[in-house]
Amino acid sequence: MKKKSNITFFKNLKYNSTTALLIILTSCSMLMITNYFTIKTLSAARAYVNGESHYSKGHNNAVNNLISLLFTSNEIYWTKFNRNLTIPQGDAKARIALINDSNTDIIKRGFKEGKNHEEDLDDMIWLFKNFKSIPFFKKAVYEWERGDQLNSELKLLGLIIHDEILFNKLFDQNAKLEFLNKINTITKKISHNQEEFSNAFGNGTRKVKNYLFYINIFFILIIISTVYIYFTSMIKKLLYSKHILRSKKEELQLFIEDLKKTKKELSTEIIQHKKIIGTISHDIRSPLKYIQLTSKYLMNKTKESKDEISFKYATSIYKSSSQLYEFTKTLIQYSKIYFEDKDYIQENYSVYELLEKKKNIFEELAINNNTKIVNVTKKNLYSNLNNRVLSIIIHNLLDNAVKHTNKGTIEIGARTEHKKIYFWVEDTGIGMQQDIIDYYTNLFKNRDPEKLILSTYGIGLHLVLELLIIIKAKISFKSKVNEGTIITIEVNI
Repeated sequence: MKKKSNITFFKNLKYNSTTALLIILTSCSMLMITNYFTIKTLSAARAYVNGESHYSKGHNNAVNNLISLLFTSNEIYWTKFNRNLTIPQGDAKARIALINDSNTDIIKRGFKEGKNHEEDLDDMIWLFKNFKSIPFFKKAVYEWERGDQLNSELKLLGLIIHDEILFNKLFDQNAKLEFLNKINTITKKISHNQEEFSNAFGNGTRKVKNYLFYINIFFILIIISTVYIYFTSMIKKLLYSKHILRSKKEELQLFIEDLKKTKKELSTEIIQHKKIIGTISHDIRSPLKYIQLTSKYLMNKTKESKDEISFKYATSIYKSSSQLYEFTKTLIQYSKIYFEDKDYIQENYSVYELLEKKKNIFEELAINNNTKIVNVTKKNLYSNLNNRVLSIIIHNLLDNAVKHTNKGTIEIGARTEHKKIYFWVEDTGIGMQQDIIDYYTNLFKNRDPEKLILSTYGIGLHLVLELLIIIKAKISFKSKVNEGTIITIEVNI
């Protein structure tokens, strides 16, 4: 009961690897996007801080030039004043163009006048358009606008001072000091605006950086958690697989024990069958051999005495007993193959001699039918095919040829070609009907052992077909009624 509950527990521990992979890929994508915008935001913020530095420097230089102009009346300081003041004025143009959503070229032209770097302009425009509603950025833009207004006041004050100098109205020292006080007042105010601008940007970018940092941590934790859960799930699956393998191993061991028991029982049965085969060999073949020899003796004697009737019966007995003897011998050999050596390993032997022995067995029967058997195999042809199997196959094929050939010729032979060896038995007998050829061809193609034991047309060729399976051979039939038959066996070497 405990074992069953453990299996149920392991089966319920599932985690979809596709889901895990999807979560990890999504988190990594979001992490990359977050980092991209983090870098972009910080880069744009840095650009605005650098721009504020140029803005302040331009304003301070303009103030110094205006003070120098006030006390020296040198026209060169007026030129420098206007040139330095164009820096904050350029940023002012860019701010107004951004608020009015003007053409990008106009915005960039203003930023360039403010001495901002060309490569920072796209990021500055992007940050303004996407962060303009955020409190810290709105505060910075407000201070930026106040600074631009003060610079406009400084410009107007500069024009008044310049006009006073041009018309020689600025001689009184007190008037100069009064202008100086106005300049200092504007400078203090704009310095305050610049400081507030920097503080707003600094505080805002720090908050954005913190938010983005937390987002990074969030997605990293998702990735780590997903990997951990997936890894834990895989460990549990491995434990479950190990548990299943252990169970299967136990089942396999029980199965092996059953196989060993069955093997032992089969071995006992094989021994008993061998004893039966030995009994058949001794108790059946010996009397058949005696009848064969006796009938042969009677056949020869009646032939000498020219007793045609006795000769006819003696010949018939001799043929029948010879065929029965060989048939019994073939069955015994066939049984031995299945009980002893399906995987029989054979050393090289002469194929010519094998076929010649079969020729000698049937030669006398063939002569009685006025038939000649010819062995056309080359004497130097050798093979290591199972000669027991091959011997039975040739025996049955030659037996059929002798039975169905009168006053003709039977050719047996073998040859090698393209890493294959071909055996054939060709006769000039009565031939085979097409329906019989189709029967054996289909029977061999189906390779059904239960069908092979049937004897619709006799058991000889059925045995041949079954033995062909052992040596992995093919068989083909070619026949013409009343002209003869060629049966060919093809085996890979």
